[in-house]
Amino acid sequence: MLLILPLFMLLGRILTLLGGRQVVVVGLLIAFTGVTFLQFFAPMRIDHHGWQLLLSVALLWIALRPATFANGLAAAVIVTLHVEISLEGLPYLAIFGGLFAYDWLRDSAAGRRFAGFTLGLAVLPIAWLLAMRGTISTLTVFCDSFSLPYAAAVAVAATISCIWVHASAVLSRSVLHRVTGLVVAAIGGGAAFVLIGKPCLSGPFSMLDPLVQHYWYDLVYEGRPIWTQKLPYAMLYLAPTLVGLAALAWAWRKSRGDITEENWTRVAVIILPSALMSLFVTRMGATTHAFLIPAFAAMAIGLWRWSRQRRSLAARVASILLIFAALPGVDAAVGAKLAFAIAGAPASEGQDMGKCPTEAALTALNQVPPTHLFAPIDIGPALLVRTRHSVVATGHHRNAPAMRRVIAAYTADPAAAEPIVRSERVHYLIACLGLPEMQRFAKEAPRGLAAQLVQGKRVDWLTLDPRLSSGALSVYQILPPRSRP
Repeated sequence: MLLILPLFMLLGRILTLLGGRQVVVVGLLIAFTGVTFLQFFAPMRIDHHGWQLLLSVALLWIALRPATFANGLAAAVIVTLHVEISLEGLPYLAIFGGLFAYDWLRDSAAGRRFAGFTLGLAVLPIAWLLAMRGTISTLTVFCDSFSLPYAAAVAVAATISCIWVHASAVLSRSVLHRVTGLVVAAIGGGAAFVLIGKPCLSGPFSMLDPLVQHYWYDLVYEGRPIWTQKLPYAMLYLAPTLVGLAALAWAWRKSRGDITEENWTRVAVIILPSALMSLFVTRMGATTHAFLIPAFAAMAIGLWRWSRQRRSLAARVASILLIFAALPGVDAAVGAKLAFAIAGAPASEGQDMGKCPTEAALTALNQVPPTHLFAPIDIGPALLVRTRHSVVATGHHRNAPAMRRVIAAYTADPAAAEPIVRSERVHYLIACLGLPEMQRFAKEAPRGLAAQLVQGKRVDWLTLDPRLSSGALSVYQILPPRSRP
């Protein structure tokens, strides 16, 4: 939760650059309703999305600051950390890099920020890789993270751009010459990526095992396009984005002729591609919502002033109620409610998953000396955190080989699953019968191990341990090969 402090400090700086004190106060109050991005900072939610959001907002602040070499270098530091955390930072590298490049195209004298940015991109990607991952990982091709192919492509493109910016006036004396430099840089970066990262040309997860892709990755819905989501979940992200974009258009138009006009224009240029990207990766909508906080603030202030001009009490009350539309949390809730009304109530998969493992089951498991468990992927984190035991796999794509073994065992015929399970040297096998993961295994592999366990059929190398089983959680001891009943 400490990350919320720098997040709100950055939002305060951004709001200051876009309006007066009233905009700052209203904007920060509205930010407290940003459920789609504040969820990343909830206690015990330990993942990378909070850091990504914080760095994205920091980039927005840098983009509104003076176009100095130091600010360009600072932007390079931030964005290279962003992509090092996750490839989801690449679109923001392109968005902000494109904005800084446009400043240089428009006026070569204003290219100091682009010069600092490209210098940082030429050096920092490889430096971060060496510092954070070591030599072996730096020289290894990982398509799903900012590894050597991506770092080399960025460094080559940035080096060419940096040389072009610092070259003699002959190379940058006209817009055409500057565009030529960017084209040469893009070709150089693309060639480096093709030469080093050829396996990655078909996508960051093209090397993921098909079994893991089907049973795990394709079900990480927040990382999928908005049109693949269930309507209530899609509207949770889409409604605040649509309202925020309308507010942005109004705020930008109102800023015409004002000292904040250029900054509002830059904000719009950043938010529009961010909103577009959020259609392809749903959770990126959270960053768009954070970027839209100034627009929501301007909308709330504008609606309040408009409401004060209403003559009748009823008109004032009705107009004041419209101000709630400037709260992204309200927009998300209303959008989801409307979607529920249209599409009906969602399935109770989340409820089933929440009941397994229960507190009673975890208490029973903790009575057993620490051991290794063969468990479904989705309950792996709960078993790791709340018991003394270890598990074969949890849901992380770099852990794909172990995930494949788990999936293969639960979907294979019991006889074929046995050697897979025994190879892990585990003492217990877990079956969460109500877990959506288990239900899908059983549905798509009706003769598989999971299907046999869900149906209560006997598996000759397993025996149910009633002491450890509770509710929907069934715990099976793995019998020695020669001790089967």
